[in-house]
Amino acid sequence: MSRKLLSYKNQELCFGLKQQPLLAFVKNYKQPVIVYDLDIIKERIEWIQSWKRLGKLHYAVKANFHLDILRLIKSMNCGADVVSVGEIKRALEAGFTAQDIIFSGVGKSKEELLWAIERDIYQINIESISELNKIVLISQQTGKTVNVGLRINPEIDAETHKSISTALKDSKFGLDFESALIAIQIISENKSVNLKALSFHLGSQIMNVNVFEKALGVMKPFYLKAKSKCPELDRFDLGGGIGIDYKDADSAEDEKRWKQLEAVFEKELAGFEATYLLEIGRFLVARSGVMLSRVEIIKETPLKKFLVLDVGMTHLMRPALYDAYHEILPLKLLAGAKQDYDIVGPICESTDVLAEQRSLTPIHEEEFVALCDVGAYGSVMASNYNLRDEAIEIFI
Repeated sequence: MSRKLLSYKNQELCFGLKQQPLLAFVKNYKQPVIVYDLDIIKERIEWIQSWKRLGKLHYAVKANFHLDILRLIKSMNCGADVVSVGEIKRALEAGFTAQDIIFSGVGKSKEELLWAIERDIYQINIESISELNKIVLISQQTGKTVNVGLRINPEIDAETHKSISTALKDSKFGLDFESALIAIQIISENKSVNLKALSFHLGSQIMNVNVFEKALGVMKPFYLKAKSKCPELDRFDLGGGIGIDYKDADSAEDEKRWKQLEAVFEKELAGFEATYLLEIGRFLVARSGVMLSRVEIIKETPLKKFLVLDVGMTHLMRPALYDAYHEILPLKLLAGAKQDYDIVGPICESTDVLAEQRSLTPIHEEEFVALCDVGAYGSVMASNYNLRDEAIEIFI
């Protein structure tokens, strides 16, 4: 049964689990508005935490670091997956402890590593031999024992956009198997570093969850090989990356996709003993936010019609960055034939294009549209280029 998070009632666009009319949020409009429904996030955490073999769900803070969102996630007994000391500090501000935090990222500086090690971070995911050597040196200098994970590239095609695929042999992320074996040897020879986890992350926006089956097929034997060298190894970090259909905000389909992934985990991990960790961002928060924008200009040229919004690439970078799709819907349905528009922003760049040749019901200047599924990689990727007003973030 479908459970649409966006639908029209009395010709007005409604959003969220309780189908809140969105027109109420533009009554005193001055600048773009992101409207969040925290209940959407809560429901999705509950789906994932219902997997009985899960050790702990860690939220990928890079997807959205609004304090209200982080506080909700912390209140539901989740950890945090971070990629900078800045994100660690934000997580701590929201109530997470150092033992809730996995520190990932390819370019950790020695200052960041020292900062994290001094505070006894739960797990540092190593992504290069250079990083491991820095950790060994810091652990020796400080006398601190450091718990680490190795992020391995299982060399599996995640069947996603090349810009968000992260586990192939030529990726800047993680370690290939040969380098991982060198890392395991270094760790086994240094008592101040404990190999606690093996981690893999195939990429982002994965729709075919069967790629996890392929990844586990190569990761399980490597885990056992690593454990024979480092018996303290007891965590299997399964990463994240599960995607959503940006063309259809159907919560029932999202839950079905998670259940398919859970079934893959159950089948492939049967009888395999470890503490299982997950690092998920987009799937938890993307559906939770819609961005409301005003139509400033409708412009016709000999070749096409443009809808010029007050929202552009400085508010929502994903379409300009890698042609990402976001549904764009009028807040009011007006009678009449649909028309095709290129929907663009006001930024002085030709790449400030939000959508091409979208078919919309009639719309006029100074009316409003919703850009959907912006709860992940929306406000966190915003910039101040052109010094336009940023989006206000509010909660239902």
